[in-house]
Amino acid sequence: MENLKAIIFDFGGVLLDLDISKTEAAMSKLMGVEIVSPYKDKYRELTLALEKGEMLPETFIHAIQFLCDPIPQGKEVVEAWNAMLCGWQSDKFTLLDQLKKRYKIYLLSNTNQIHLDFVIHELKVEYDIENFESRFFDECFYSHRLHAWKPEKDIYHQVEESIELAHDEFIFIDDNANNIKGAQELGWQAYLHPTNKDLKKTLRSAGVEV
Repeated sequence: MENLKAIIFDFGGVLLDLDISKTEAAMSKLMGVEIVSPYKDKYRELTLALEKGEMLPETFIHAIQFLCDPIPQGKEVVEAWNAMLCGWQSDKFTLLDQLKKRYKIYLLSNTNQIHLDFVIHELKVEYDIENFESRFFDECFYSHRLHAWKPEKDIYHQVEESIELAHDEFIFIDDNANNIKGAQELGWQAYLHPTNKDLKKTLRSAGVEV
């Protein structure tokens, strides 16, 4: 792609392996019921508030505890919430290092401070990476800091204002079809990535040489 200057990556499912069903199972176990009934709407309300920065982590933990009987320790809630984070394919670190030599690299993620704290700690302990954000990315856009959530238009607009690039100068890669659709509706070149699969293959399909 001749005009390509930047690549925007989603986080979970694209760079970090993700399995949301593991958190749903862990939370259901704490609550003693399936999340889908009767707590589906309440659980969704809480997680969305956390990921849009409308609720502090401590408040989220207490709210989940309130739904459980017996009441779990806060640590148990955090562990259940983080269960979806399934580790790294370490070759992606090498890939990001290579891509950053040629392009601006950005991260655009629906996430929250609990997950981010876990990821930063894991990278330091397991991979001796202490400067994750500055090493691999020119800027990181997190839903809980922007108070907006993909596929809402506002989060894409905030990214556009920050990176100051034309739509034909960057691509966006995400594993959620709704997020891709939301970006494409604004004119972004967006590509759907199969969750946890070969990222190089998706980049090649987008015209990036890797």
